This record gives sequence, C-alpha cells and structure tokens, in this order.
Amino acid sequence: MDVSFKFLIAMFFMQISFAQAQGFSTWGQSKKYLECLDIVAADNVGAVATAREWYIGGGGVAAQHCEALALYEQERYGEAAELFETVVGKLSRDEDVNDFANQNEKILKLQLNYMAGISWHSANEFDKAYNALSAAIVGLEDKSQYAYDLFIKRGLVQISTKAYENAAQDFGRALEINSAKVDAFLFRAESYRQLNQHLKARLDLNAALSLEPDNPDVLFESGVNYRMQHNDEKALVEWEKLIKKYPDTYWQKLVEDNIGLIGK
Repeated sequence: MDVSFKFLIAMFFMQISFAQAQGFSTWGQSKKYLECLDIVAADNVGAVATAREWYIGGGGVAAQHCEALALYEQERYGEAAELFETVVGKLSRDEDVNDFANQNEKILKLQLNYMAGISWHSANEFDKAYNALSAAIVGLEDKSQYAYDLFIKRGLVQISTKAYENAAQDFGRALEINSAKVDAFLFRAESYRQLNQHLKARLDLNAALSLEPDNPDVLFESGVNYRMQHNDEKALVEWEKLIKKYPDTYWQKLVEDNIGLIGK
C-alpha cells in the first residue's frame, strides 16, 4: 500500500499516546487495544479474527476500531468504511463506549469519519466518501491539526467526480491553513488545468516549485502547463530537468511519451 499502517495510525486515526490509551476503561483493556493494533501491523488477517473475538468478549468500539483498520489494511475498503461509520453511530448513541470515548466523542467522530472517507474513496464510492469527509469537516475546531488533510482529501474525492471547481475551492481552503506544503498547490493547479484556467495553474505551480524545485510531480505538471499554453520550449526545459533528476525511472518514460506528443 502507498501509505503504511503505522503512518496512517500516527497521522490520522487515534493519535493515542500510551497514557491516553489507558482511558479505554481499564489497564487490561488498554493493553488489549494496543496489542490489537500491533497485530494489525504484523498480520492484518489474524487481526480481524482477534478483534472480532475481543468484541464478542466485551471489547466494544475499541475492538471495532481495530477490526476496521485491519480490514483497511487488507484493502477491504468498503467493509472498513462501513465499520468506521458503525462506530460513529455507536458514539452518537452512547453504545458500547466508555468514559474515554464519551469525553472525546467529538475528536473521535472526526477521526472515524476521516477514516471512513478515505476508505470509501479507495472503494470508489465517491459520494459516500464526500459525505463522510464533509461530516468530519463539520466537526472541525479552530486550528484543528486535521483541517489541512481533510480539505485535501475531500478535494481529491471531488477530482474523482470531475467536480473541479469545488475541488479547487477545497485546495484553496487547505492553502489558507498551510501554504508551506506543495500538495495543495499541485492539486489546485491540476484542477485549474481541467478547468482550462492555465494562468491560475501557472501561479500555483510557481509557488510549488519555490517550495520543492525538484519535486517530480510538480516538474511534470509544470511541463504540462507550459504545453497547454503552447509554450513547447519551456515544457521541454521542465521535462528535461525531470529526466536529468530521475533517469531510468517511471518519470523518464512518462516524459518521453509526452515529448513525443509535441507537434502532433
């Protein structure tokens, strides 16, 4: 998978420190939760069985959290998304939850809706992905650490449905939160390209290049942008930079294919 389990956990799911995990009710339950996460990382198939057995034994929503993550790691995205949303519903109904979950209901719902959204997106269920991510965005607090990533993810979902104007708006909201990252500039430039707004795209690409001049995605898109503006010479300059920086890679093949289109 492109995103490792550990990175996914660290960045977007619970972000539970060892001390926070104790809040799941008892030391034993906290230890069980952390053990379940370790099993997901090592054996996601076995983790589903472990989580289900734990749930039957009274593991509640913590067990279902773990199972959903294991399903995601198995690329059973639709099942994972449904389970993440099931847990959101249980939090709303105060069902199978403990004091920690009750006290942190808002942030847990945000994180679970985020996970449901990326799971639905991976399952190509774009409307469901949009709804889940929008539910997470509604739950945002001021200066939330999740805000940037939520708008990026929802923008990518909207690119998947060719809603490029709305996608550009979401990437713009991400940039209002953090303009020191390349991806929002790049994704908005790609959205503008689809809207034939090539000058706006150029501004975003220039900003992205100022942050990461050797970023291969940005260099390739920069060449595409110049070509869309009928400036083949500058397009070739960008693409030659890319070949020089990343020889004998996917990027060289992609660039050569596009260079072959010039003049046709």
